[in-house]
Order: sequence, then structure tokens, then C-alpha cells
Amino acid sequence: MAEDQPESVIIGNIAVEPVDIDKAFDDVLPILPEEETELEGSFTWNIDDWFSLKDGKYISPRFKIGDFEWDVLLFPNGNRNKGIAIYLEPHPLDGKDSDDWYCCAQFAIVLSRPEEDKNVNIVNRSHHRFNSNETDWGFANFIDQNHLKYPTKTRNTPLLHDGNLNITVYVRVLKDPTGVLWHNFINYDSKKITGYVGFKNQGATCYLNSLLQSYFFTKYFRKLVYEIPTDNESPNNSVPLALQKAFYQLQVSNDPLDTLELTRSFGWDSGDAFTQHDVQELNRILMDRLENKMKNTPVEGELNEIFVGKMKSFIKCINIDYESSRVEDFWDLQLNVKNMKNLTESFESYTELELMNGENQYAAQDFGLQDAEKGVIFEYLPPVLHLQLKRFEYDFNYDQLIKINDRYEFPESIDLSQFLDKDSKQKQPVIYNLHGVLVHAGDISTGHYYTLIKPDTDDKWFRFDDERVWRVTKNQVFEENFGLNRLPDEQIRTMTRERYQAYLLDRHTSAYMLVYIRSDMEEKLLQPVTKEDVPLHVIEQVEEELVERAKKEQEIREAHLYVTLIIYNIRNFINYYGLDPIPNELLKFSYQDQTNGKEHALSLKIERTTRIESVCKQIKDNLNIPQSQDIRYWKMGTRQNNTIRICDIINMDDRNMTLEAALENEGDEAYSTINMYVEEPYLDLQFLNTLKTNDIIAFNEITDELIDDVRSHITTYIKKLPEDVPSISDTTDRSQQLVFIKKFDVKNQLLKGFGYTVINETDTISKLGQSVLEAQNIDLKKINELNMFEEINIGNTCPLSLKSQFYNAEIGMGDIITFELMNVLETQETLTGPLFCANVLDYYNYLEHRVNLRFSKVSNSDDDYMINETEDNELEISNNADGNANSASSKFNIWVPSNIKYSDLAKCVAKRTGIEPEYLKIFAIYSNGRFPLNSKSTLNDYLLKDYNCNSIPPFQYEELSIPLKEFEHLRPIKFYWLKDSYIHYQSHEFEVAGNCSVAEFLDKIQHRLGFSEEEKSKILLWTNYDFEFQGVLSTDTLFKQISKQFLIFGRILPDELDLFNKFENYENGKVTSTHHLRDIDESSSSLIDIPSASSTPDSLRYASNPENEGHLVVVSQYFKDMENKHGISFLFNLIPNEYFPDTKRRLHMKFGLGQKEFSRIKLGILFTTPQGKSFKSLQNYSEEELDKIVLFDIMSNLDTIFMDHPDRLRSHVSHDRPMVIKN
Repeated sequence: MAEDQPESVIIGNIAVEPVDIDKAFDDVLPILPEEETELEGSFTWNIDDWFSLKDGKYISPRFKIGDFEWDVLLFPNGNRNKGIAIYLEPHPLDGKDSDDWYCCAQFAIVLSRPEEDKNVNIVNRSHHRFNSNETDWGFANFIDQNHLKYPTKTRNTPLLHDGNLNITVYVRVLKDPTGVLWHNFINYDSKKITGYVGFKNQGATCYLNSLLQSYFFTKYFRKLVYEIPTDNESPNNSVPLALQKAFYQLQVSNDPLDTLELTRSFGWDSGDAFTQHDVQELNRILMDRLENKMKNTPVEGELNEIFVGKMKSFIKCINIDYESSRVEDFWDLQLNVKNMKNLTESFESYTELELMNGENQYAAQDFGLQDAEKGVIFEYLPPVLHLQLKRFEYDFNYDQLIKINDRYEFPESIDLSQFLDKDSKQKQPVIYNLHGVLVHAGDISTGHYYTLIKPDTDDKWFRFDDERVWRVTKNQVFEENFGLNRLPDEQIRTMTRERYQAYLLDRHTSAYMLVYIRSDMEEKLLQPVTKEDVPLHVIEQVEEELVERAKKEQEIREAHLYVTLIIYNIRNFINYYGLDPIPNELLKFSYQDQTNGKEHALSLKIERTTRIESVCKQIKDNLNIPQSQDIRYWKMGTRQNNTIRICDIINMDDRNMTLEAALENEGDEAYSTINMYVEEPYLDLQFLNTLKTNDIIAFNEITDELIDDVRSHITTYIKKLPEDVPSISDTTDRSQQLVFIKKFDVKNQLLKGFGYTVINETDTISKLGQSVLEAQNIDLKKINELNMFEEINIGNTCPLSLKSQFYNAEIGMGDIITFELMNVLETQETLTGPLFCANVLDYYNYLEHRVNLRFSKVSNSDDDYMINETEDNELEISNNADGNANSASSKFNIWVPSNIKYSDLAKCVAKRTGIEPEYLKIFAIYSNGRFPLNSKSTLNDYLLKDYNCNSIPPFQYEELSIPLKEFEHLRPIKFYWLKDSYIHYQSHEFEVAGNCSVAEFLDKIQHRLGFSEEEKSKILLWTNYDFEFQGVLSTDTLFKQISKQFLIFGRILPDELDLFNKFENYENGKVTSTHHLRDIDESSSSLIDIPSASSTPDSLRYASNPENEGHLVVVSQYFKDMENKHGISFLFNLIPNEYFPDTKRRLHMKFGLGQKEFSRIKLGILFTTPQGKSFKSLQNYSEEELDKIVLFDIMSNLDTIFMDHPDRLRSHVSHDRPMVIKN
């Protein structure tokens, strides 16, 4: 754009016809693909004397093209640069809104030499969305000034002809069907332009925003959500209510919404919000939560009616009349994208028949092995069809997820009738129309989601991209989201950087999820949702929040007009039990459970223009302070050590001054909130003692009642005093060394405000001590029993010598002095407990380290030594500090110091639960596990190093049947139970003694898993270490004989167990079962020619003739390299006279993979020969050769079958956050 310059001068003239430069309009201004032309026009501006142009800016006469008059802005000496600057500027004709107009135009500006325009010219092209904010656009450096005046290397003639120059403008005005062509989205109002609003992104919640918009525009679904009963629920822990509110706000709001309330209802923290999860995973979890919430309501099962279809998986024999099938529900379909051209091909692949013949024949019940066809067919297709396109796949070669960016087309409408079972009762044809496209732009590790939605049947598409919503064309819906096939490297290398970036963006932007609606249900599912469909309580909640938000926004706008005074007084101080003289948010942990509400200050919102006289009157009226009494107003501030103290007196003497002026004098005019302390001299501790000495009042501590009494009668009380008592009515000469006094109440274990007084710096601290004793009616002779301390800050409390002067002890304005009485401390003999503090220093230490622990009882524990709760009903009590064994609860909070010993913590928990502390087992619960507290530990050992209130984990407890110290000597065992395969397992944790036998451990497993005695007798237990087989566990083996590094596996394997039991002298754990292939040469001879294996090793000898029974070999897994071992190593029995195809089939059945996956596994064997160990890959043999091989004849016991394939048991990496909706 042109920079602001002095007023421009109109010069030159517009030719009747534009000059001819010997080029067609479309050659000068090539048509932009995909854009539609509204009109075109051109004009020539002739400048007859260039050399006379001395001003900075000139303008051409205007020329009408369409609904605009156009002119050219010329900067002959450059626009802040050396080149000539030229800009094009349209002006809307009368009748156009001056602020709301725009014009999308493609344009070219041509400089040409008059009379030689065809041969001597230069062209520059651009396009722009002109509007009231960007009224002109063009070229800041169109041409160097010298190139205009003189010939150049490429042009023998200058553009000027005797100072004459032609400037020709070509304009093509384009249609803007979406309203956002070339829009920069500055000050863009989605609601105003489209009628819709978006969601704000919390960090990485674009995938959530996209899914929510898709559901919102499935309008029948929105109505169902509104019908879920949520009247008495809180949106913080109710997903349906939070979703109802989000949907209603999308209906009525004019501004983008945030999803904080919704994600809070999920139980998510900020970490979840900044973790980009899978849309399909979120979709299924959310639907599951809503479906459960709809149970026993009028809308139960309605979600299934919309989203759930039925498919039949079947195996049908070819030569006999037999079919095995099962019908399953589906919420969405995952369709292959790789090697597919379009959606139809994906459906064809999904329903493709697999022929089961040869080695893969089907074992039909009662008919034996049969040739069969295996496949999937649809029984019913739902009204709303969610299609998950498998853009992300696991690449086993690279051992990582990759994104499939190839081109993949999806239609606007599709007929899926051909994929329905011919016996389906669903009405045909089954035609679906596309209504939603969820797009992922990016790669596997980074990316952004947005969604394209057709809200109605009127064929208008919109893009919902977090906060913004705008119209899009069908080309943007379809073509731009098909993805892009990889171009040849040769073509890529020829690209400019800009073109290459565009290529990458096109390739990495593609549809990830499609939402189709069945054509016969469109009218019902897309019916408008009105306010009458929304629950009344949802409307009321949202409107209340909008009113509150508007109120807060107004307060923010008007904040400069007001100041809020937070006013503390002595009543707050004596009712406060924490650190500092008033509640300090940084020290909240020191007092938050010991409040009674009286510690809260008075808050007054006052206009800055209010006079001081009125301010003082309001303060006194609200605190019931006599208007006749003179008081002092102190400003409270934060010291460098983050403590709060009084710091300066606020001068309120000039009663006609405004509050704003008073604050300016104090340098506080910029503050919107001021913390103040009101000092009432007649409530000074020394003055109260004077009243007591003269028998006017009686007290032994300052109470609310005493404060009220003195305030009400102070005038009368003053009159009763002798004349020689100093007056308190004039505060001008009163000392500014005001100190606060606290008392440690050892009996009630409280640190409470006692009062305040002014001091003389030259007085000794004992004088203040005498005032303290006098106030409590204690003989002054007991001054030596008084201990006094200065509360400096958290963790810093210093003892004070009564003989020291205040000046020497550095005690002054705002400081806090705490005292305790020694004679009271003698009561500690009767006041005992794990948290009892015998003196003030112990109590300050307790306040410094105290933390709030949330406890709950372990539920459904499978711990063998845990005593399970027998009562069904559990009592939950509120948070209080005096729970005992008679009010046992399963959930409670307790305050304890972070350095508390476990034994003392157990006593605190025992007091709340009624469980003997020796039998308590306590756990700290973190996201990555449950950590039991050791009996010799302190609580600090289980807290984060720099913990704060928000990082304290929840805790759980359970009651043990044996003392914890005995329990801790048990050995933790992790046991892996394999039910019917070697790729899926259940893990169980046990605690066993070192002298526990495997037979006793089997009993524990039986108790936990619940199998029969017969099944127990067939269980084989074995160990692995570093993915290698170590040995079988016999029933008499003790756990102290088993290495703690071994993993223990178990499975019902009657054949292997029976064979193992026939071995003699088996040395557990001393057999090496695998070898490194690099150390073994592959045998060059054929397996068919190898004689029977050598005799069985001594470590594994049969009790009777072994050759007729079988061999036990080890099966070990790795991927590509033997160093890359994985999975479970296990025993497998070889049967005499069994040919390899049958052996492979048995191995396949026991291993558990599907036929396709298992067929990809590369098998090899490590076997014993007279010369030693030899390795042979079985991949090099033909089927005819493999049919003749009998592994029993080749392999000995504990030889190895190797399986080369990717690890399918990959665990989550440490930074993965599994997604879960917790509420």
C-alpha cells in the first residue's frame, strides 16, 4: 500500500481508448484458474511532461469500470525507496457503504513509450481484495528511475518519449461466491458473514473443535443431547451438560467459544489440552460416555439409531452348504487409503472375499477341512456414516507411524447398495450425501485439524477452522483435500522454493474423516434446532454467564474510574491464624483450613473523584467506628521477601481532597486496588491496659465483644480517665512504629493475632512483654517465663532478648512479634500426638511445611494381603480437622507437615479410619503409577522436588492382614498370564515371600484368575530375561531361587507340560537357549539330507524313550537383526513324523496371529549337529521341499525356532498421554 504522503495533484488525461500494446487482454492479464470473471476493463493515463513532476505524489483522473471509479497513484521519486512506485485505487460509486465495500480484482499496470507502445513497454501484475482498510495496492518499486529515462541492456529505447509516458491499466473484477477471496481475516466477523461461530484453540484442541462442529450440525444428534437429563449436575464434571451448554452457545453466541468447560468435564488438565489426540479415539470415547448417560432415559438407544450400523463377518464353504457368521455393530468404518484410488475401491477392498484353500483350509464343524470364502458384508448402513480414512499407518520396515499423503478421491454422493447383504431388509438404493470433511494438514508429528461442513441441503459449504468460519467452494472441499501423489524427484528439483512449499502443503493436506448422511434421512436429521429444543436450565445458565461476563467486561472498561479499597482492621487480625498479619495468597497453605470468615477484609469500590471526607465516613460506617474518633489509615505492601506488612500512612487530613488526588500524592494513582489497614488508637494494647488499670474495662485478651464495646463507649471511657493520661484523640504526634503481636496457643495449637501497639525504639522489648502479661492478667514477675520472637518470613523466625532495645533488634513499623508462655508448655505432657507442636518454633516449622493430603480407600484391590471392605455403604465426610476412629470415612483430607515420618502419618490416617496404624498401607497416586510409601520413609520422599499446592498427589490407603513391616519383606512379582496366544497377555502383580514355592504361587494365581483344579494341573510356568527363554519353573522351586530380573509367564499348555514332566535332572535357569547368528555359520547342506539329530543334551534327558514322545524346542522372536529381540520366548513341542506344514499350522494356532500376518513371518531354525550349532533359514525352500521336512528329526531339545517379524507388543513411549474422559 502507498504510505501517507502530502496531498496529491491530479495531472494528465485519460485516453478515449487504451493504447494498443499488441497483446490480447488475457495475455496481459492471464486468467486465474478456478476464479470466475465478473467484468473486465482497461484505460490509459497519458503523462505529457514527466520532467515537470516535482511533487512527491500524483494521481490520475478516474475511469469507471463496473461499480467503481479507478485511478492510479504515482510516486515519481519513489515511496520511501529509489524506484518509481505505482498503485491502483478503486472508489465505490454513490450508494455503496463507505465502510463495508470490497472488490476482488486482478490487475496489470503497463508503462509504454508513446507511439512505440507495441514494442517498448514493461508489465507488472498483481491481485488484491480492495476494501475501506486497504484502498490501494500496487508496486512499491515498479521500475528504477534511470531505466525509465535511459536505454537498458534489454531495451534499446527509453520508456519516455520527449518526457511523454503512457500508463495503461488492465482490470479484471472477479466474482467472490464465498465472500473471503484473498481475505486477510483482520477484523473478520464469522457470525456476521456466515451466521456461524467457531471454537478457540486451547493449545492443541483443533481436532476436538472439528469433531464438535461436525456433531453440532448433525442437528438431530444435537436435539438428542439436549434431551439428556442434566438438571442437577455441574458442567465441571458432567460431559452431557457441558456439551449442551457448548451447543447452545454455538446457536446463540456472536463470538468464538472456548472449550475449557467441556475439557474440564472430561477431567482433562492443561497437559491434555496441549496433547493432540486421535479424532477417532475421541469420537468413540465421547459416544460411549453419552450412550451410558442416556440409559434409563427417554432417549436411550437413540444414538445407535443414528450412528450404528451392522456388518456380518462370515466364512462360507464352497463345496458344501455350511456357513459360520457373526453380526457386529459398528460406529464408524476404517477404510484403507494406501494403494486405493477412491472411496469405492476402499469399500470393495473392505468387502473383498478371501479364499481359504490349500494350507489355509477352513475346519468346518462336522465336515473337516474345506475350501471356503471369508469376508465381510453389511447388514445395515446407518443414517449417519462416519468413515475414518486410514491416512496414518504403521510402517513395520521403519518401525514408526507414517502418513499416507497419496491422492485419494471421495464423491459428493455414493450408492453403497452393492455392499449390502443380498438378504438385507434395508430399503434400497442406499445413497449417501457428503456433509462433513475433517481435514488434517501436516505430517505425523505435527499438524492442524479443521473441518468442512455442509450444514443444510442447499449445497453451501463452510470451513470451520478454530475461531474462524467462512464459505468455501466445492473445489476447496474436494480437489484440495484429495491429497497429492508424490512427484518425481527430477520434477521436484526444478521447483522454486515458493512452488515447492505449495507442493508440500498440497501433499500434506488431506481428508481424514468423512461424514455422510443417508439421503432418505437428510430431512429428519437436518431439521432446524430452535430455542424451544434447549433445556430451560441450560438457557438460564448460559444467559447468567453472559450477563456476568458482560458485567465483568463493563467493570474492566470502567476500572479506570474506580479504585477498590481492601480495608483490614483489628477484628480481622485477632481472627486470623496464619502467617503475616492478613491472609497472603502465597502463604495460603498456612491458614486455609483454619478460617472462620472474620479474617476477610471490607471491600469498597469507590469512584476516584469521591472526596476524602466521604471516603472516611463510608469506612467508619461500615466498620462501626465512631465518626468522632480520629484513626489512621495505613497502606499495606509486599516486602522483598514476599511478606505483607503495613508500610506507609495514607494522608487523609485534607477532607476536601479527592481520593484520586490523595492517591497521586502517595504515588498510587495507577493502582486499581489498594490494601489498607485501619489503626484505631483506642484499641492499642497499651491504651486498653490503661483502661483496665483504671477499672474501666476488664479483659484478658482482645475479643470481638471487647472491640464492639470499646468502639461504642470510647467517648465515655476517655472521660473517666485521669487528666494525666496522654490523649489519643490527636494522631498527628503518634509514633509510626506500629507493631503487631501474635500469641501461640499451645493447648489449641493455634497462632492467632493478639493485638497491636506503637513502640519507642529506645525501649527494651521487656516493656512490650510487660504489656502482654498485663493484658492477660499475669503477674509481671513471670516476665522470665515469656519467650518472644520476630516473625520475619516463612522459615525465618528469630528469638528476641527481652533486654534488647527495639532499635538494636531492628524491630519497627509493621513487624510482627510472637510470644509464648513457658508455664503453659508444661501441658505438653498431656497434649501429645503425631502433629503436636510443643513450642512456637516447632509450630512455625509445621506451618512452613504443611500440606493438604486427600485420602481415599483402595477399591477392588487384588492384593492377597488386603482386608476388603465388607460394608456396602461408605460414609464420606467433609474436610475437618478433628476426625477420629468413631467417625471412620473412606474419603477425607488431612493437613500434615511434608517432612512427617511415615509412622506419624499412619497414626493420622488411623485416627480418621479406625485402622491400626501398623496395618496401614499408603500409596501416592501419580499419572505414571501408584507408589506405596515405605515404613521408614518421610512424606517428602513421595512429593515432587519443588512441589506446590497443585502438585500434591492424591493418596490411597488399604488395610493389611499383616503388619506393614512384614509386608515390605515380601517380594513383588509381576506375572503375565497368556490365555490363548503369545501376543496378548494379562499382567498381574503379587507379593510373595522368598520361601514361597511355585506350587503355592499357583494357588494364588488360581484364586486371582478363578480357573479349575483340572486347568491348574495343565499350567506351564516359565521365565524370560531380555526376551530369551530361561527355564521352566517346577512346583517345588522357591522364589528366592528365581532371579528378580526374570519375567514369569504362564499358560495352559498340557502337551508341553506333560513332555517336560518326563525329563530328568532338569537344571532350572542354567540352559542357554538362544545364540547370536553372527557366531554361527549357516549350514550349506539341505535340511532334507540332514540325518536325525544328535542325542539329547545331558541337561534335558528323558526318563523313558524320548524319541517316541517328542522334543521341546524354544521359539524366539526378533526383527531383522538378532540384536533386535522382542516378544515372548516360549516352549513348543515337536511331534514325531509330523511334516513341516502341519508343524507350522500348529505353531500358527498357538502363536495367535491372523493368517495374513503369520504368513509374513520369516522362520528359521537353530539346531544341533555333530559339529555344533547350525542355523538354517526356511525361507529358501520351495513348498515341495518343506512338505518333506520333519523338524522332529532335525532338532534336539532346546534347539530354537526363530520368528523374524516386527514387534507387535510395542509399549507407549514415555511422552505418550493416553486419552481418557475421566468423568
